[in-house]
Amino acid sequence: MATTAEQDDWGPTVGGRGHRRRRPFRALLILLLVVLLLVAAFGLWASWQIPRTDVEGLASSGRPMHVLVVGSDSRADLSAEERNELTTGRDEGGLRTDTIFVMTIQGSRVGLLAFPRDLWVTRCDGSAGRINAAQELGGPSCLVATVRQLSGIDIHHHVTVSFGGFRDVVDAVDGVEICLDRPISDRDAGIDLPAGCQNLDGPDALGYVRVRKIDDDLKRIQRQQTFLRALAAEIAAPSTLLNPFRLVPLTNEIGDAITVDRSLGPIDLVRLALGARGLAGGAAVTETVPNTVGTVGDASVLFVDEAAATPLFRSFADGSVLDRAGEGGTGVDRADVAVRVLNGAGVAGLAGQVGELLDARGYPVAEVGNTDTRETSVVLHPAAVRAGAELVASDLGGLALEESSEVTQVTVVLGRDRAALG
Repeated sequence: MATTAEQDDWGPTVGGRGHRRRRPFRALLILLLVVLLLVAAFGLWASWQIPRTDVEGLASSGRPMHVLVVGSDSRADLSAEERNELTTGRDEGGLRTDTIFVMTIQGSRVGLLAFPRDLWVTRCDGSAGRINAAQELGGPSCLVATVRQLSGIDIHHHVTVSFGGFRDVVDAVDGVEICLDRPISDRDAGIDLPAGCQNLDGPDALGYVRVRKIDDDLKRIQRQQTFLRALAAEIAAPSTLLNPFRLVPLTNEIGDAITVDRSLGPIDLVRLALGARGLAGGAAVTETVPNTVGTVGDASVLFVDEAAATPLFRSFADGSVLDRAGEGGTGVDRADVAVRVLNGAGVAGLAGQVGELLDARGYPVAEVGNTDTRETSVVLHPAAVRAGAELVASDLGGLALEESSEVTQVTVVLGRDRAALG
């Protein structure tokens, strides 16, 4: 007969079976509290490192959280030598924005809505012009008002990323691996990159997200979103988060890289971190403001396609767009998407390079092989795994999708366009 002070593998208990295993639960609770305290302390410490600026017109609270993220083209934080290294040109003294997007976050689900810099809008002062000049007109507050007026999205926080800061963050994670479908050479952006998979350091990464002359601003936004996912994956990787020799320098670089509004506190930083983790894990929706090409005078600009943009703006404003993200049912975990990679480009080893990239992103690569030569690359998929195919296509820079009854899993078929050697 058992006594009232039994002992088993879980340690002593009191008062019989109704209280068994109390100690492990208490240990788990203590561990959880320690983790939460570390997160809070780290968030507070990180918060202290970040410069602040006054931004008017921000919403005080709400869910989901909407953060206006801006890449500044100011060279003020760069020396003359750094401007030469990064081929940014001289500082014209303005505050035009090189990149603009709204990051909508709820839990680990995140949506990115990009605003092309050439979008023709009514700005905060009532003038009509390109959206990228709004911040120059009236600082961050003007850009917040312009985006809110255009989209109806209440902005809770504003984050500006500098040229030099972006470079330093990429270098702090030892670079980011990107797979290019063709060589990119642009003297103005300071890059000369071959086709294939490669690790981009800070200067090359900055050139990659800035380059415009090889196509257009919409393709540029697609490159930025692809790179942002890859950078988020590097930051969220255990090799970064569990390594203080990488994490502490990274935190310092992030502190030097960004400027935020004064109301962004440690809890908001934790929410941002959860969003970045969702972005890295594939629980994200990425969109660009629908637009049409037009001219004003002799200048080529983009006009908002009101019919297509209105419902998209509404879905970001109320958070319903996140139903398409990972926790909403149509998103997927990379670990659940088995991928085949077939080389139809005629370039030896290309399928292996792409397979290694996908494996590093967390996909189980089921097969790497060759197939008949073809001109264009495509992601083939059976109907049941379209969401996974969309994620793969996005991670590879926006490849075309094609439903096929001839494949049983997501199949990346590489064409000549993926490895044009120029």
